[in-house]
Amino acid sequence: MPLPSNVLGVTVKQLVVLVTVGCVAAYLFSNTDDNTPQKHALEAFIRSQEQVAEQVGTVLDIALVREVVAHPGYGTTGNTPGYTRSMFAVEGEKGRVLVTLKQVEGEQGVEVTQISRQ
Repeated sequence: MPLPSNVLGVTVKQLVVLVTVGCVAAYLFSNTDDNTPQKHALEAFIRSQEQVAEQVGTVLDIALVREVVAHPGYGTTGNTPGYTRSMFAVEGEKGRVLVTLKQVEGEQGVEVTQISRQ
């Protein structure tokens, strides 16, 4: 007995195409970068900052808002290091702040460059 070629008004070929498109869309829209070890390290760094805790209390949620990577400059010395600037929205029991971090290429450590209330 052959398989039905039409199930609920949709052909098998159309169903295969819809499932494939759905899987591709789910893959493209899933944000796999959210769980990188580097992001976890930055979140732990933010939680450890006393000035953040003073403004928001216990941290409840941290979300990456924006990340900018600046490539090395080509000034007169030609050896200016690049850096990454990351902005996180931090929500706590007493309010919300935006925390901006800076990481210089080739250096260990992270620097808080700005904390602003939302």
